Amino acid sequence: MKILGICGTHKRQDQESSSEWLLKEALKAAEEKGAKTKSIRLINYKITPCFACNKCRIGEKCPLLEDPKDDVKKIFDMIDKADALIFSSPTYAYQQPAVTLSLFHRVIPLHEIERSKEWGLDIRAYKCNPFHGKPVGNMAVGAGLGMEGALYYLFHVLKALGATSVICTGISLLEAETKNLFAAAPMDPAIKKLLEMPGTKLEENECAIELARTVGKRVVDVYHSEVFQSLKDVLKY
Repeated sequence: MKILGICGTHKRQDQESSSEWLLKEALKAAEEKGAKTKSIRLINYKITPCFACNKCRIGEKCPLLEDPKDDVKKIFDMIDKADALIFSSPTYAYQQPAVTLSLFHRVIPLHEIERSKEWGLDIRAYKCNPFHGKPVGNMAVGAGLGMEGALYYLFHVLKALGATSVICTGISLLEAETKNLFAAAPMDPAIKKLLEMPGTKLEENECAIELARTVGKRVVDVYHSEVFQSLKDVLKY
């Protein structure tokens, strides 16, 4: 099987990202169970915001997907080639980062494909709904709180697209991120004492690594399970 890892960090390729680091741990665990994996950072792709022209709703092609300067079709193509997906993103304002939101704002043509079966429309914006029937693992990484909102957003959008979220986890990196959180704060005695405390490096956080690896293993196990394969036949995944 093939798994595509999708990272929602806003950091560029030469910057370290905790959410990408943990995504790679999840993919390593999946590889140990025989999966082939690939990962991407959404920030490295051009994702033009949807401007609600509604052409996809009436059977016409999406002009943004036809734009050679836009990369969402490339992302959909990679999702289509994968058998399963794993999302990993930092938590911004108790929610998914803007780059992840931008991608999912562009799935309206895919959602129309799902609805067209009942409405009798011929949706041609994209060749298929590449999310449909795929098992998905979701990881939200945060310094403290807020991962619940980030995970919930993905859950109901993926459900509308016909994907199956098989494991979701919020990973708090409080010990490793404390200095980043308070580095710009006024140096009152309490904060100064906090910053002087020894921190835990990400690669030393056994709990976080175990959670990430569990996501990778669970996605592989569900995909190969007799139940999921039977559902693929029954629901024509």
